[in-house]
Amino acid sequence: MAASENTSLLEPSVQECPWDLYKSLRDEQPVYKDPKLGCFILSRYDDVLQALRMPDKFSSKMGFRPGKAPPEAVRIYNEEGFGEQLNTLVSNDPPSHTRYRVLVDKAFTPSRARKMEPYIDSIAHSLIDSFIEQGHVDMHARFSVMLPLTVIADQLGVSRDDLAKFKEWSDASVAPLGLMISDEEQVVVAKKLVEMQHYFVARCEERRTLPKDDMLTDLVQARVEGERPLDTKELLSIIGQLLVAGNETTTSAISAGVMLLIKNPDQAALLRDNPASYENLAEEVLRIDSPVQGLFRMTTEDVEIGGQVIPKGAIVNLRYGAANRDERRFNKPDRFDACRKGAGAHLAFGAGIHHCIGAQLARREIIVGLRALNERLDELRLAVSEESLRHFPSVILRGYTTLPVSFKKHGA
Repeated sequence: MAASENTSLLEPSVQECPWDLYKSLRDEQPVYKDPKLGCFILSRYDDVLQALRMPDKFSSKMGFRPGKAPPEAVRIYNEEGFGEQLNTLVSNDPPSHTRYRVLVDKAFTPSRARKMEPYIDSIAHSLIDSFIEQGHVDMHARFSVMLPLTVIADQLGVSRDDLAKFKEWSDASVAPLGLMISDEEQVVVAKKLVEMQHYFVARCEERRTLPKDDMLTDLVQARVEGERPLDTKELLSIIGQLLVAGNETTTSAISAGVMLLIKNPDQAALLRDNPASYENLAEEVLRIDSPVQGLFRMTTEDVEIGGQVIPKGAIVNLRYGAANRDERRFNKPDRFDACRKGAGAHLAFGAGIHHCIGAQLARREIIVGLRALNERLDELRLAVSEESLRHFPSVILRGYTTLPVSFKKHGA
């Protein structure tokens, strides 16, 4: 699909398969004004990276666009809950962002993510045990969703008995981000998120009196010299964002990885012979099918980028999904190569001060999940036609709704 004056990221066909449009934008209109969203789209790697490195000119606080909540949803947040989400991490700028980032970084260290690998591996194999004798499964629902959901639920103090409810809250957290839901759906979302707020207020109080070895305890107890601890509204804001960063996006990456291995069985075999390549596989999956396709910013002054001046006060979408397939940065970018050199240069986690705080945990989950599946399942195939698969509607996120597969038990 070539870009025209009417082409928009809001179109279902674009959300389902955006790659041709992205190439057209990179080649012909690297700074493109979306006629329906009213924002500029940056699609080339160098331009997106440049914007990410200039947070003073590309504001996250002013550019964040989760969709304006209708009056009834606002009433529910304010009167029944703890108010609408504060600007803390994703939707914030320095110096306020810096304080939150320093506090939250204490819960997401690379060493902690590495130490969690055996625990993640045990969850992955337990999930596979639950369906391996059947020879078929909806891999998205039974594995891609459940692995990161279980991990982040454990880390945020959610009982595994409450996983179904936790998934509802996670879906509600994500729904407004895609800019595709109605006012009525926004009200339903508000009710679910207020329910979630009350649940986590209780969990935070528990961690204050009875700390555990989990991320929620780290968040509740986080201190920086001379700074006050996070208060309830700040904790709720950060927890809400962790549901997306530590759950939904990883789910999408795992399902995308499964699909890529199904379509490239030669590379699946290569990975079994070279276990160290799973780390690079995760980077290549994130590059070629980025779970976060793009995020919004607002310019704080006139900015020249991509050979064009974007005026002050303009909304800009930094299109990671397009940048990660830029021929100017990656050789044969539409080709999946689990051993690609330089795959880790992708922008799927952003860059600069807003580099995804859960990146290290997400990487571990993708690596461990895809490795466990590839080692235990043979002849992995789609159980439906590829044309029948669908991605959920969203301007921001990209992920399958289902992924029915068949397989044989390894060694059977």
